[in-house]
Amino acid sequence: MASHLHDSFSLVRTARLWVATSGLVLASSLAQGQESAPLVADHAALDVHTHVASQVLTDLFTGGGTPNVGADDLVARLDEAHVDRAVILSAGYFGKTVGLVDDVNMRQENDFVAAEIARYPDRLIGFCGINPLYPGAPAEVDRCLDLPGMAGVKLHLEGSGVELTIPEDAAALGAVFDRIAARDAPVMIHVSGPTGLPLEGAGFDALGQILNAHPSVRVAHAHCAGNTDDDSIDLWLRVGQSGYNPETSFVDVSACLGYYADAPMAQRELMVWRLRKWGIGHVLFGSDYFAFFGDTPQETLEILTKFPFTQAELDTILSNDGSAWLGR
Repeated sequence: MASHLHDSFSLVRTARLWVATSGLVLASSLAQGQESAPLVADHAALDVHTHVASQVLTDLFTGGGTPNVGADDLVARLDEAHVDRAVILSAGYFGKTVGLVDDVNMRQENDFVAAEIARYPDRLIGFCGINPLYPGAPAEVDRCLDLPGMAGVKLHLEGSGVELTIPEDAAALGAVFDRIAARDAPVMIHVSGPTGLPLEGAGFDALGQILNAHPSVRVAHAHCAGNTDDDSIDLWLRVGQSGYNPETSFVDVSACLGYYADAPMAQRELMVWRLRKWGIGHVLFGSDYFAFFGDTPQETLEILTKFPFTQAELDTILSNDGSAWLGR
């Protein structure tokens, strides 16, 4: 009897070992199959984060002597990557941080971008660069959005020198959001402190209050809601009443994924996990392309394939034409 029981237990153990081993072999086979089928990223409906610059601003960036580069170069880059359309973000938001002391450049740079958009109206969409610290900022929102092809507003807190712990700066940004909300325009915002570091507590709270006061404004956060990735995206997702609204909050992948393209897989998995928490349907393809620096749209497509998205997730990102964000 004991012998029969021993034999029965041996059979059970053998069966369990076979099932476990088979599962490991199957998992290994699936993993190998996944590795042998790399992600495909060969097109995009919209690049939401590109730049061109007037000669004045190009001289500031390069020190002079370098001809500015406009829409012709950008459209060639779009064609190379099979990207249908792009948003050009006017750099009219720059101010004293680069030596611009008044709002004349804000208007001139927005006019330059509008003129470039007009040359390729079926391929390009313009966003007005606005520096909230200039008294004419709210009026420039209206003036610029009335220009043909200009559809939204770009805000760059660092480039404008906005310090949200200063009540006057926070009030100025709030006034710009008032005009944006009145115009039902989308926003692309680069969130960071004046030195490029993440917003500390009081500044983050101030921005959250502004966004909460304008719940209808569709906001896309540039660079994974940080700069490269400084964990800022986690703040938006984790802090209640922070200004993150799942319905009207979007995020673009420009620069942040490029920075971590060669990082350990665990870091890349963390980046993808964050974007899943945000909602893949609200993740926008963006390259941050500018002729003098940044990845091209083609390079950005290649970078995306280095992250552990599923093909379905990647297809969702690349086929997003921005209509929910743009309001079209």
